Order: sequence, then C-alpha cells, then structure tokens
Amino acid sequence: MSPSITGIITLFLAFLSVLLSVFLFTVKNRLSNRLLSIYFLIFAIHISVFFYAEFITLPLVIECLRDQIMFLSSPLLYLYLVSSIYANFKLQPKHLLHFIPFLAIVLLYFPRFYLAGENERLIFMQNSEQLEFSISSIFGPCKALFYLILMFVELSKYKNILESNYSDKMNFKWLYQLTVLLTIIFFISQFKQLYLFFGDDERILNIIYISLTLLLLSFLTWIVFKSLYQPNLFRQLDDKYLISDSFLSKEMRKPSSTPYSELSKKLDEFMLSEEPFLDSSLTLNSLAEKRETSARELSILINQAFNKHFFDFVNEYRIRKAKQLLENSNQNKLTVQQIMYDVGFNSKSSFYAEFKKQTSQTPSQYKKSYLSGFEMSYHLCS
Repeated sequence: MSPSITGIITLFLAFLSVLLSVFLFTVKNRLSNRLLSIYFLIFAIHISVFFYAEFITLPLVIECLRDQIMFLSSPLLYLYLVSSIYANFKLQPKHLLHFIPFLAIVLLYFPRFYLAGENERLIFMQNSEQLEFSISSIFGPCKALFYLILMFVELSKYKNILESNYSDKMNFKWLYQLTVLLTIIFFISQFKQLYLFFGDDERILNIIYISLTLLLLSFLTWIVFKSLYQPNLFRQLDDKYLISDSFLSKEMRKPSSTPYSELSKKLDEFMLSEEPFLDSSLTLNSLAEKRETSARELSILINQAFNKHFFDFVNEYRIRKAKQLLENSNQNKLTVQQIMYDVGFNSKSSFYAEFKKQTSQTPSQYKKSYLSGFEMSYHLCS
C-alpha cells in the first residue's frame, strides 16, 4: 500500500523535526536548546501516526500515550522562551508544576483505560462519547491558549527590559515571530477540531489536514533556515544588569535636585564626540561604565531628560550618523548595507524600520531626495 499525500508530508515533517531535535541537542550545551530539542522530538512522535498508521498497528496504550504526550509541548515552549531570554535561567523544582497538565490527563485515563484489558481498551477507544474524550478535547486547547497568553506576557516584559537596557532587540523578533506562528497554527488546528465535530465532508477534512501539515512543514523549514543563516541569533539577558520599568517609574516620582539639563547636555556631547553607539553590542551598563556612573542613574537621566527608553535614545544617534553617511555616500562609495553596519545596526529590517520612523523615508529614498535637493541648490547657485 502506497502512502497518502498526508502521509508523505507527515514523513517530511517528522524527519525535519528529528533533524532539528538532534541539531539543537548537539550544537550548544544550552538549556534553551535542550528544551526546544525535546519539543521537536515530542512533535515528531505525535504526528508520526499520520504516516505509520497506513502500514502498522501499535498497541492502544502506546497510541494513547503518543497522543497525550503533546500535553508537554506548551509547557516546553514556554520554558524554552523564558530560558532563551534569561542567561541565568535554571530549571527548579517549581517548574515541575508545568507538567501537571500531562500527568492530569494520564491519570484521567488511568482507571478505565490504562488499567483495563486490551478488549476493554478497544471498546473504550471506539466510543467517541467517553467523558475522558470530552474533558481532553476541552482541556487541551484551553491549556495551549493559556500558555500562548503567558508567552505573549513574557515577551511584553522582555521588550520593555530590552528598550530600557539594550541598544538592539537581540532575539526578540525571532521569539515574537515564533509565538505568532504558533498562535496561527493553534487556531487553524482548532478549526480542524471543530470541523471534526460538525462537518462530515471527507474531501474538506482532507484539505484541512493537508493545509495544516503544509503549514507545519513551512514552519519547520523556516526554523531550519533561521538556524543555518543566523547561528548567533540567541543572545540572552543577564538579570544583574536589568532595570525594570516599574523600578524606573518609582524612581522618577522621587524629587530630584540633580540638574538634569546640565547632565543631559554632557551626555549628548559625549555621544556626539565619542560615538559609543557605533558599537552594536552597546548596553546601558557598558555606556554607564564609559560615563563612570551607575546604570540606574543613567537610565533615569535618559528617561527624564530625553523622555526615551535607552533603545530609542541610542538609535536616534545611529540614524543621525546614518543620515550623514548617506549624504556623503557618493563620495565615500558606501552602500546602504555598509552604512547600516557602520552605525551599529545588525539587522536590515531594524535599520529600515528605525530610519523610516525617524525620517518617514527609507535610507534609499532619503539619499535620493537629499542628492536631488543638493543638485537643485547647485544649479540655482551656478
């Protein structure tokens, strides 16, 4: 018997998942990589049924565990996200609480399925109206949605910390894209489950299955290319250098006798003369060391005197420098990409987004409009 289209796509999915799992487990000895590696291995085991079911029949206990093992996926992804953000994150006994959903669902099936004989298990699995199935079908999506919300909350905190302490957003974009794609996949899979309850057209169901598996295949391929082309993508925060927004808001409410206008003027002069923003890895802590002050005092100064996060504060100088280089790019033969790196950006999308935010133009448009204006002025003067 030849495999179906769904079976063939599933085989590719499982192969890619195992490949990613092995790659992540061996590439670097980092907790976040290990957690994501386990997730992909679980994913490969879970979806393998769409391929092997056409050729072999496994014991019902194994089939049930294969299905329920996906209750570990959401907690693993959440822990992966947190461990990707914080360099000093370590698994602790309290994190075992995240695996309660999996244990709960196994215990739910224990009395009438796992402790039953093979014939009773078969009768149990053939009856789709079992209470255990109803609870599982409701509990599973609720658990997945809960963890997606937790991930977005964590990303929101992460973004605020980055803007207050770092001059680039490190792996935020990657983690945000990952979470958004997982959310899309979640809602499409829930649509499939709803159709299983209310729809009976086999052709439409097959189209939904194929569409979902193709989406998953694209998702995994995207992760593979990300891993290959951006091997240094995963940088993490060090907690000891972080100043939270909540702390800053408390500090900024305190009366201050410090002449912020004088301090801000000196900081501005330092930024223009020394140009520390050209360092793409510049952080609040490293800039504070250059200014021989504390990160806390520097952060409060930037927030109060400039009304900006550290991220926006530094990027304003980078864009100002980029504009100068673009205006002279014909003389120094610099390309837009060279200028991007020269002023401290590591990401083309970040550079273009920040440039357009400050000038309402792309770098190429700015260069073109500046040169056109320069030529017009030259002709008028001559």
